[in-house]
Amino acid sequence: MREGLPLPDKIANAPVVTLGLQLYWVAFMELNSCRGVGMGPGPIPWTAIREYCLEFRLDEDQAEDMFFIIRQLDNSYLLHSEKKSKSESSKSRNRPKGGRGVDNQHS
Repeated sequence: MREGLPLPDKIANAPVVTLGLQLYWVAFMELNSCRGVGMGPGPIPWTAIREYCLEFRLDEDQAEDMFFIIRQLDNSYLLHSEKKSKSESSKSRNRPKGGRGVDNQHS
């Protein structure tokens, strides 16, 4: 802003987290580190969500909401991750071999 440049799209169009939903966003970001990773990211384990609810002493209704919301966020995250991976994979297949225009022939 000081330099008079426009804000990056991710900042200019950042989602607004409603006051009461910040609890779930923070939980999702923290639980994100609990997912298994193999060929791609796996879902956040049920046990990790349960432990989070116990650690923060959520009551039964709060825990039920936490499970539902984390699962919804996680499903969206996994779908986005899968689409991104497929897009990157197709881009790499379409790149010319040999890298950055460098002649790979040996003299």
